[in-house]
Amino acid sequence: MMFALVDCNNFFVSCERVFNPKLRNVPVIVLSNNDGCAIARSNEAKQLGVAMGSPLFKIKHLVDKHKIVVLSSNFPVYGNLSARIMHIIRSYAPQVEVYSVDEAFINLRGIPDKEFFCRQLVKIIDSYTGVPVSIGIGKTRTLAKAANHIAKKRSIAGRVFCLDSMQELQKIDVGDIWGIGRRLEKHLQSLGVYTAAELAGLSDAMIKKVFNVVVLRTVRELRGISCIELQDQTVNKGQIMVSRSFGMRIKDLSAMQEAVSTYASTACIKLRKQGLVAGGMYVFLNTGLHGDDVYKNSLYIEFESVTSDTRIIIGHAKQLLQKLFRVGYAYKKVGVILTELSPGDTMQFDIFGHDNHLHSEKLMRTVDDINNLLGRDTIQFAAAGFTKEWRMRSNNRTPNYTGEWKHIPAVTLGDLTVAR
Repeated sequence: MMFALVDCNNFFVSCERVFNPKLRNVPVIVLSNNDGCAIARSNEAKQLGVAMGSPLFKIKHLVDKHKIVVLSSNFPVYGNLSARIMHIIRSYAPQVEVYSVDEAFINLRGIPDKEFFCRQLVKIIDSYTGVPVSIGIGKTRTLAKAANHIAKKRSIAGRVFCLDSMQELQKIDVGDIWGIGRRLEKHLQSLGVYTAAELAGLSDAMIKKVFNVVVLRTVRELRGISCIELQDQTVNKGQIMVSRSFGMRIKDLSAMQEAVSTYASTACIKLRKQGLVAGGMYVFLNTGLHGDDVYKNSLYIEFESVTSDTRIIIGHAKQLLQKLFRVGYAYKKVGVILTELSPGDTMQFDIFGHDNHLHSEKLMRTVDDINNLLGRDTIQFAAAGFTKEWRMRSNNRTPNYTGEWKHIPAVTLGDLTVAR
């Protein structure tokens, strides 16, 4: 059995470069929510010393000195391109597990020339999306992950590397192994273990004595013994959470109600996209973890009947927020968590609820269809507000190229502008 890990290179930056070729070959960073920290860096930015997670204010001197392009995160675009890439992978691969927004594992069972297949997949994804990917191949998922690290670090031709020699593990730092965090890396180094090969050489007895079953599983994976199966992607998540930090401190209840209504609406969209309904909801808020006046709290409500109706869930969210809100505090964050999720086609109703559900389902489907066709928030709920001055900071966000007609780039040929 062989596995492959497909990993998008500098994913958020690569997505931005798809729609703005001027960003190629220049240092670029993408910031986290509220324009806080660097969460994606181009290779050029990495070479200038920009570390992952660096707060913007700490690297301002590098930004100014080297004219680094600073962009706010544009998650709708990144999510759309991720979905396209995963669709391409599923179209060509027999068994796929989407591991994260920019990573997917493939079970290569039944594919005769595995390296050729992966090289072709790299070219296809490049051609169809413009996002560069690297692929690592190994007998286990951990080895595939390590192989992908080598493919990126060494700039392997074709961006595909097969880790089929245990000698390669001698060149990999133990801290670069999947599942080995910083604390565990320091512990291993204190025992004289610095490379993946040295970790793989530890006896099972020692690992059980000093560490835990998770480390033992990692070691066996490094030895080529598959211990981690691909996960079934049809399994539903246990909850859906939507939360954001505000761009400014909020003291006003009405602004907080707009925010919680917005997040409840977003959670409902995610719920319906997965064909699910919710049986309950948490609402939580906090003032942040620092300062003299710290307050955080949450409340839960169990719905009378399961639902995915945005109107109903916004109503419950506002009621919970009313109970949580305390005058005099400056709030930093509010959020909602939908729980008790179940498939929508297995809903049970009381004798009077069926007709109401059919009306609700039809209305929500119509709203979703219009927003999908004409752009997000073409139809929105008034409770979510319109100005949304509390929104998180995103001063350098690029247009939603893949989600709204008005943001699709126009092409000009001489005096002729090609219509969107």
